Amino acid sequence: MNDLTSLYESIKTFADGHSMVNQFILVGSEDELSHREFDYRTLVMLAMEANLSRELNSPIYTLDFGIFVLDRIFVDDSLAHMSSVQENIHILGQLQDYLLQQNLDVNFQEVELTSSLADDYNITIAMSDFSISLARNPYIRTIDA
Repeated sequence: MNDLTSLYESIKTFADGHSMVNQFILVGSEDELSHREFDYRTLVMLAMEANLSRELNSPIYTLDFGIFVLDRIFVDDSLAHMSSVQENIHILGQLQDYLLQQNLDVNFQEVELTSSLADDYNITIAMSDFSISLARNPYIRTIDA
């Protein structure tokens, strides 16, 4: 795997095949999330930034992504809230394991847990950043103008 399309396909395959995930979406910004309808439980991927490096003559891209798991629960149900948080964390852990099994050099950061209130339900959110390093082509190749 050496490109972003393959990373996207790997995460989409994980989400589509996971019995606890109903929807996978890629967004361009966090603002897009407020304008979307979700089929809860949803796995969301967000490209955040990239670093280009040639350190030690090893050309790589290091890319940072945000990954979110959103779930909906009834208002004032503490047990459902804790269960949802646990399941959201479980999905992120399984995603990390899955990507490592695909021989992808990923590094997940800490998981932030939060919730959002709606009229008749709450949304539990587990979000994490992760980094991936991808090989670049050597600089001795022809550069397209």
